[in-house]
Amino acid sequence: MTDAAPPKRAKRFYRSAAPQPMELTARDINLLAHVAKHRMLSSDQLAILDGGSAQNMRRCLRALFDHGYLDRPGAQLAQAAITGPRPMIYGLTRKGARALRENETLIDPELNWSDKNRRAGSVFIAHTVAVADFMTKMEVACRRRDDVELLEAEAIIANAPAKTRMAREPLRWLVKLPEGGLFKTASVIPDGLFGLAFADGTASYFMLEIDRGTMPVVRKGTNRTSFARKLKTYYEGWKQKRHEEQLGIRQFRVLTVTTSPVRVQTMVAAVQAVTGGAGSNVFLFAAVETLEGQSPLDLEWISGKGDLVRLAE
Repeated sequence: MTDAAPPKRAKRFYRSAAPQPMELTARDINLLAHVAKHRMLSSDQLAILDGGSAQNMRRCLRALFDHGYLDRPGAQLAQAAITGPRPMIYGLTRKGARALRENETLIDPELNWSDKNRRAGSVFIAHTVAVADFMTKMEVACRRRDDVELLEAEAIIANAPAKTRMAREPLRWLVKLPEGGLFKTASVIPDGLFGLAFADGTASYFMLEIDRGTMPVVRKGTNRTSFARKLKTYYEGWKQKRHEEQLGIRQFRVLTVTTSPVRVQTMVAAVQAVTGGAGSNVFLFAAVETLEGQSPLDLEWISGKGDLVRLAE
């Protein structure tokens, strides 16, 4: 009698031709909703947000992929060739969007989500997942405290002035920059927006920048792309009260997560230069390594004045 051949292992980027039948559960819908909110998420990030058994959660993800609710964008392979094996990254499909709409989640099911996933390059995927990593940490940190509530971008924009609510890019920050005796229009789009609501009825608002070290902090020439120019755009916008006009909020800070403590210090020096040596607590910086295993709410961020600041204080 011949031994039966062992079952073939499913290929990571190919859907099963005959997946086991499934019915969507509340857990499945939550996983789809997390991916939709962040655009793309890794399996590790989904495990953190899910909060249950990571092994069972990964089985759910495999089933959602095999049945066409989730994509595994192929461009992530390019990053894996550099960094080695990484957690699988997922994007939503049109079928997944329809399932969310049927479960009363506000999302456009007609948008070709699968096409967007195919067009996403490795740099876009890496940056999107890095932004999601921070926001995942922030969401979990707020869940664990009863004195802080996370205010997400959609809720902030929903309460913004009508012009912002109707804008195609509601987070685009348009500012008049003084340069050479003239005012020139500059803009920046933050990687994220969120708020923290406190038990006493107050709230703090933050624009998020995830810096992966691909842009020089300082560059010769005032019009050339640099992180310092981005800081200047935020600073001048703050002085011009763009946050009040655009978002209807009284104050905000710019959080930057960057690649190393050395780059943090370079950015603090750039703030000093932008502000004529005064520095500014509008800006808060942290190196990505300091966030490993630590809540963003407990972390001591370094301000543009060189002070140590916690977000919830």
